[in-house]
Amino acid sequence: MDIKLDGFAQKITTAMRFLWILGWISTALPLSAANYYLSSTTGDDGHSPSQAQDPGTPWQSLERLNQFIPELAPGDSVLLKRGDVFYGTLQLRKSGSADKPIFFASYGEGALAVITGLSSLTGWESHGSDIYSAALPPAIGRIQVVTLNGVPQAMGRYPNSDEPNKGYLTPEAIPAKNQVSHPDFQPSGNWVGAELVMRKNHWIIDRQKIVSQEGGTLTFLPGSGYEPKKGYGFFIQNHRNTLDQHGEWYQDETNKRLYLCLKEADPDSLKIEVSGIENLVTTLPNTRHVVLHGLHLEGANATALLIRGGSHFRFSSGKIVHAGENGILAQNMDHLVLENSEIRNAYNSGIYLRSGNFQATIRDNRIENTFVFPGMGQNGDNNGFAIYSVSDADTIAQNSIVRAGYVGIGFRGSRTLVKNNLVDGFCLTKGDGGGIYSYTGRSNPGYTERVVTGNIVRNGDGAREGTPLQGTDIPAPAEGIYLDDNAEQVLVTDNTVYGIANRGIYLHNTQHITVRNNLVFDAGYLLFLADDELGQPLKHLQFSENILIKKEASQVGMGVRSGSFDFDAMGISDKNHYLDLSGTGISFFTRNTQLKSDRFYTHEAWKNAAKWEATTMIAHYPAQGSDIPGTSIASSSAVVPILKGGASCTGGCQLSWEPEGQIRIAGTDETSEVKIPLSGYRRGIGYQVSLSGSSSGEAVMELYLRQNGAPYQKLSASRVVVLGNDQKQAQVNFNPSPYEGATALILKLFQGKQQTILRNLKLVPLSEKRQKHPADFFVLATNPGGTTKQLPLNGTYTDISGREYKQTIALAPYRGIFLLKEIE
Repeated sequence: MDIKLDGFAQKITTAMRFLWILGWISTALPLSAANYYLSSTTGDDGHSPSQAQDPGTPWQSLERLNQFIPELAPGDSVLLKRGDVFYGTLQLRKSGSADKPIFFASYGEGALAVITGLSSLTGWESHGSDIYSAALPPAIGRIQVVTLNGVPQAMGRYPNSDEPNKGYLTPEAIPAKNQVSHPDFQPSGNWVGAELVMRKNHWIIDRQKIVSQEGGTLTFLPGSGYEPKKGYGFFIQNHRNTLDQHGEWYQDETNKRLYLCLKEADPDSLKIEVSGIENLVTTLPNTRHVVLHGLHLEGANATALLIRGGSHFRFSSGKIVHAGENGILAQNMDHLVLENSEIRNAYNSGIYLRSGNFQATIRDNRIENTFVFPGMGQNGDNNGFAIYSVSDADTIAQNSIVRAGYVGIGFRGSRTLVKNNLVDGFCLTKGDGGGIYSYTGRSNPGYTERVVTGNIVRNGDGAREGTPLQGTDIPAPAEGIYLDDNAEQVLVTDNTVYGIANRGIYLHNTQHITVRNNLVFDAGYLLFLADDELGQPLKHLQFSENILIKKEASQVGMGVRSGSFDFDAMGISDKNHYLDLSGTGISFFTRNTQLKSDRFYTHEAWKNAAKWEATTMIAHYPAQGSDIPGTSIASSSAVVPILKGGASCTGGCQLSWEPEGQIRIAGTDETSEVKIPLSGYRRGIGYQVSLSGSSSGEAVMELYLRQNGAPYQKLSASRVVVLGNDQKQAQVNFNPSPYEGATALILKLFQGKQQTILRNLKLVPLSEKRQKHPADFFVLATNPGGTTKQLPLNGTYTDISGREYKQTIALAPYRGIFLLKEIE
């Protein structure tokens, strides 16, 4: 019989034959190394071990293989037939040696051999209203994974995720730490036995069983140490009354049935599978020198690959899909290698390395759709990571992470290298996390020699639903590169960070950090530093040679939040390059937590206040006073003069009216504040505030929308415009707001006792199809691959240093460059 092995298995066989010949020559005895074959379609568990060494007479099941695994010898191989599916758990209960590892791999042709925990359901009964149910196998416990034709489905929920606030209800009251009240539950249905899924803060989503209901008050079993918090929302899942959208499901654990909502579909025409196996591959606590190559693990109810200790374990060229909790979970394993594999649809974390691991290598993997179903992950902290490790001497390199519900790459430990990774989309389900994130905590063990270099981090949108930010356009806390409480000794260099809702690079309670030669574009704050009672004060920080590009009027160059502004102790920031594309100028920001005051600065004022950015370059494109290419398009609705509704000084200023509708704001204190009611403002419409203005000296003007009555809630993020002696035209956009009440525009001027004149203030309704920047106005080119790429250019462009590029640009692996088109 002609049996084809994949490349890796072929190498195994060739090497064994060489060793066998060598051994025969030297000892006249054959080596004990052998290949054992498994086929679920042609195998027979009645075959002897000798027969199973022939691919023509393989074993059939994992049960038979597990019985034999303790008999394996170092150097042996177990080969599973490609295209076959094996149900159950592979139990790795034998170790190899350094020169003779034990191999598990695929052989033959076709798709990788599959180890699955999924089983099909049949015998569906109709209950009307598109609801069907089927009996579950007796051995199946609580289900995490349900798939329709291979596509994972979320549990049914109330309200649905396509309803306002993405289906989160806001508690009317929180009577106790394990209770919430809402008028929707009175006098309607009984939710006892369902799960309450609650955002406790930005970074915690807990799922908790409801044990009683009295009217509109639900009592639940706490899911973690976090308690309900005012302004944070919840929804209900895992109850039959939630089933009203195609694919939603509910498990009746008492009666062992699965209920499923199918819209215009016959369940017998679909492949409907559920998870029934907790872990697909497991190890003993001291497993050593084992290699898994080219295996496909699918449908674990908990963790696909559970590694419980030992050394020198390798998982390569494999696939892990539809893991009810974690794709890979490891602890107490030295020299773990996870490479060249794909992990998709892990409901909690993709790769989770707990304590006790050492010198892990995680490289060349693609990890997609981690923690994207709210309410399907685990409770409490440290959940929702695509990659998370707390070990020393790790290398995390050349991984592609796409759509992470929380953090892309999280790390602790000393001597860690995070290099040349792509993180594309993160903080989609939870917030207060980063594309790349490190946290140390109060124990502060003093990690050293950590490097974050050459990574591309993009599209951190943040998840404001179910938080007090819902209903505003205030950025949700999604940070590009985020070094948190007591993180120290990190070099952050040569990274490209863009499309970030909140902060591009964020240092929180950190010391001994160097941030050098990074490109940050389109982030709420390009750089942000903060200290508070959660960790040590900011100290020994260095920022230099970074390219920092402001795209929108709401974005700020650098922000610092502290109770004591000892800039000398904090460190130094200088020799950076700032570029403003918005036409509103580069500003700097401080928040004094002791005085509870905010302040914006011009570049010159910042140099005087902080003694930072003395030789930093600030550039503006387009030149001040010119039109911004691609300025948002006004709809046919009438333009409303803002001052029509009147204006009043609410602090630190005097107002006077000038000819032609101009307003003069004379400062009488450090900060001036003006309120302008917006009589033409309507909910659900985006607006542009258009103005021209000048100041008797340099000044910064902050603009934002606020309720025009109690409780005076802020409805938008701030937009910031830098003013000077020359007349400046500026346009700032505000997203649609669901707020229905009276709205005011607030102008805060950080001008001291100078004077500012504003002209032509207008409120311009925006069309839904507005575009702020044409596609060829600038190019942000990135290369998230391992080889240099030639990228085409439509015209002549220059980089931040003025170097010119025509037709093409050669971009090195994992590098980014920002180019501006030359305007003729």
